[in-house]
Amino acid sequence: MDTTPARTPRLLRWAVYAGLWLLLCSTFGSQLYFAGYVRPWSHAVAAEGVYWLSCWLLAPLVAWWCARLRGLTLAPRIAGLLAGAAVALLVIPLITQSIGRALSSLELCFGPCEALPALFSQAWFTQVVRSAGVNLPVYAAFVLAWHAAAFYREARDRQVRAVQLESRLHQAQLDALRSQLNPHFLFNALHSMAELVHQDPKLAEQLIVRLGELLRRVLESSNSAERSLAQELDFIRGYVEIEQARLGERLRVDWDVEPGALTASVPSLILQPLVENAIQHGIAPVAAGGTLTIRAHRRDASLHVEIGDTGPGLSPSNVARPQGIGIANTRARLKALYGDRQSLELRQGAGLVVHLRIPANA
Repeated sequence: MDTTPARTPRLLRWAVYAGLWLLLCSTFGSQLYFAGYVRPWSHAVAAEGVYWLSCWLLAPLVAWWCARLRGLTLAPRIAGLLAGAAVALLVIPLITQSIGRALSSLELCFGPCEALPALFSQAWFTQVVRSAGVNLPVYAAFVLAWHAAAFYREARDRQVRAVQLESRLHQAQLDALRSQLNPHFLFNALHSMAELVHQDPKLAEQLIVRLGELLRRVLESSNSAERSLAQELDFIRGYVEIEQARLGERLRVDWDVEPGALTASVPSLILQPLVENAIQHGIAPVAAGGTLTIRAHRRDASLHVEIGDTGPGLSPSNVARPQGIGIANTRARLKALYGDRQSLELRQGAGLVVHLRIPANA
């Protein structure tokens, strides 16, 4: 099994650690060399290399101790960190001298090996006190780095949880809107058929069968928030056929759909309430009927859909006002799905034109 993708971040992290270690060794070793404390330069760099290696070996212990203190209140945590500082002042020289003794025994010293003081002797404790001015800031830097990383992880986790909760909220809102829309559609369709039961029973039977097919498609679409415009328009054709059977020649339909727009994704059942409003409020009340116009095209990475009728339209004072549950739910669904990247406008044309714009995702 190929584990290269999993190893790459770890190798990169170790490469960064090694680069930082080399930078510290060369920087502080050069300082010792040019200040005249240690010569030659390679010996100064090696001495700093041993020291910073000791600090890196201490870092996991500091991280473990900070994690243990994380759940405590402020006072015990500060006391614990101060106790950790006292331990670090002893551990860093202990690790440094242990590495130095190991190098001496292997004769790997750069230049003559120095005589090291006996562990825990008076000279050794004197060296511990002298190095405290450097070791304490190093310990404090490790503590601050651990807390900064911990706060960053917590902030990132909170952000991820917030995004997940927002997504679930939007999905719940969409489900609620769909649960309102489907009964609304069913009620209006059944109401249309009820008018035909006594006038033309055979036609009413055919429409009931057709309605069953539409309801099956509604149930199939309930598992997905979006589908292609081609699938949405296929559903609309079925609905329009039911209304044409009821209204006869009074309902005429003009389709103007750009072929390239058919593959674009749209919210399921987003057009049905718009078409229903156009028929119920724009065409059916007029004795001579009217024309339902359905247009769709792409422009500027957006899908534009227009549902128009030749009815009386709206008065100027009502153009921007949501019209019933269909328009209100459509606005709410578009807002939840696309935020500010969508628009739904009511325009005056030959009658009323509903213009819908959403991102063209396909």
